[in-house]
Amino acid sequence: MHVNKSLILLLLFIIFSSCKQNNKKQDDSKMTVNVIKVQNKILDNTLNNFGTISYKSKNDVTNLVAGTIISFNVKEGDTIKKGQTICRLRNVQLEIEKEQCLSTLESANAALAIQNVNVADQKLSIESRLLSLEKSEMTIKQKNLELESKQKDLESSERLHDIGGTTDVELEKLKISISSLETEIAVLKKELEISSLGLRNIDLIQNGITPSDNLEERKNQLIELNIKSALSQVDSAKAQVNSAKQKLNSINKLIEELTIHSPVDGIVGTKYFENGEYVKENEKIITIIDTASVYGVFYVQEQDMVNFEIGASMNISIPSLNKSLNSKIDEISPVADPQSGNFSVKTVLKNKDGKIKPGMFIKCSIQKGEQNSFPCIKDTVLLSNDEKNAKVFCVVNNLLIQKTINIKAHKDGFIWIDSGLNEGDVVVNKPSPFLKEGQYVETKK
Repeated sequence: MHVNKSLILLLLFIIFSSCKQNNKKQDDSKMTVNVIKVQNKILDNTLNNFGTISYKSKNDVTNLVAGTIISFNVKEGDTIKKGQTICRLRNVQLEIEKEQCLSTLESANAALAIQNVNVADQKLSIESRLLSLEKSEMTIKQKNLELESKQKDLESSERLHDIGGTTDVELEKLKISISSLETEIAVLKKELEISSLGLRNIDLIQNGITPSDNLEERKNQLIELNIKSALSQVDSAKAQVNSAKQKLNSINKLIEELTIHSPVDGIVGTKYFENGEYVKENEKIITIIDTASVYGVFYVQEQDMVNFEIGASMNISIPSLNKSLNSKIDEISPVADPQSGNFSVKTVLKNKDGKIKPGMFIKCSIQKGEQNSFPCIKDTVLLSNDEKNAKVFCVVNNLLIQKTINIKAHKDGFIWIDSGLNEGDVVVNKPSPFLKEGQYVETKK
């Protein structure tokens, strides 16, 4: 019994010694690691980028008329205003044609004046014919009265002849006188009929004019009818005048085109001719860069394009001018650049004072969304990572546990975590490649 008790005590001593050695080995195998705690931090959701100023548009100024440059008023790099004279050309042929057009116009005006005088003369002539007709009608009326008187005398003479109161000769003379008067009246009527041609009511009706009952208005109707030919000559002369004027206007417009004006405010980019050179029509004389408004151009990586859309607000700063502007996205390229894989984004900047120059360096910032708080930690804790996922060692009760996290954002040496870690979690900082999951460690901050 005493032997068994001694044996049991010996076994217990051996087991205790063994456990103590194992614990000592385990304590000796623990590694010391630096740890940091996960903290919630606001994610500044601002995307910053760099770009340059580019001209929005350029204008190639051409001449519509050929000529020789007699003055060039601007130099490359000059700032010019819309409407400012750029250069003047001369075309001797156009000057000769202008003189010819002036002479032709003068002749046409003289011909028109002659036709107007002719119309006035014809009006007087028609009025004179109308008065002559009235006179002829009065003459015929007078002759008819004379005829009636002679016919009465004939009747009296015949009665006297029957009783022997007059001779046959006197009676015959009276008959001849009456016959002569009748012939004269007939001739006057024929002359009146001839003179009335074109001045009758039937003439008005045949020309689609209803004769007026008012004598003065009817007179005007007859005058207008009989001067139609003269009026057509006036219209023809007017057409000649208008044709000469139009040709002169055309020549003047061509001569005006010999003075070249700037179509926009801008900067002279390139001159293609100098004084004394002959320029063919439709030649490019000068290139003007429009600086009234300019483009701010940025190149954005593919993964950031989801944060850009036309109309989105953005802040532009121009360091060289110490200037900051608020603007909006105006254009986004529909395809990426095949070499860089970036997309170009453009915003329009007003530049009335012309201080913003193409080629200037600029910065832009755009808010990608609301600022929210996310678990955040230094990027030195990462075991491995890609753009969206990473692995870290967490310490729980001195035991290493490997976790996979989803990265919300990675910038300025920190990562914001979408999932996988929470505020307060303890993570190994700058982990050794010899650490393994499930290993016991000592921690220090």
